[in-house]
Amino acid sequence: MTTKDRFQQLYDIADSQCGMFTAKQAASVGYSTRIQTYHVQNEDWQREWRGIYRLRFYPHAGPIDLMTWYLWSFNRSGKPEGAFSHDTALELHELSTWSGSKVHMTVPKDFKRRAIPKALRLHPGELRHFEITSINHVPVTTATRTILDLLQANSVPRHHLIEALQDARKRGLITQNDMTSPFWTAQERSLLKTLADEALTYTTEA
Repeated sequence: MTTKDRFQQLYDIADSQCGMFTAKQAASVGYSTRIQTYHVQNEDWQREWRGIYRLRFYPHAGPIDLMTWYLWSFNRSGKPEGAFSHDTALELHELSTWSGSKVHMTVPKDFKRRAIPKALRLHPGELRHFEITSINHVPVTTATRTILDLLQANSVPRHHLIEALQDARKRGLITQNDMTSPFWTAQERSLLKTLADEALTYTTEA
């Protein structure tokens, strides 16, 4: 494989990840540890986190910090395990003015790392495929799953969730079928109904 071919393969990977990639992904297309070290020292690659890099001349497009943590959640097989959720998902869906102090991510219950970055707040849980969507090239919990998570966590002021539900329904992110889906537990459907009932009489404060 020529140097040009190798770079093209790496670029194709990075192009779908805001110009970023992991050391394992680079190795998969022929970049040895020695060559990786050379590119970092030559500043062709900018190190965003341990084993996570960004092409120096790639346009700044997309949430670099979120992509960093998404790539950080890859397991040893190179499979992503995390999805942005809770406060962070609410922000990504642009459903509230609420802003959390940390980046929230739901990961499998058996997810293990030696150290958790201070910027992250991890939530153990098993997300089903229909509870995940994609925003800015990263996996994010759907609007319904996000609101349910925050209702259960009781970590966000109630009025933010009411406004989020109102906006989500207006934008078609949450339908009546989503609210009453048999895939939710009876308790989850009850939480959504109660919030919807409150939304009927709620008016935004001036």
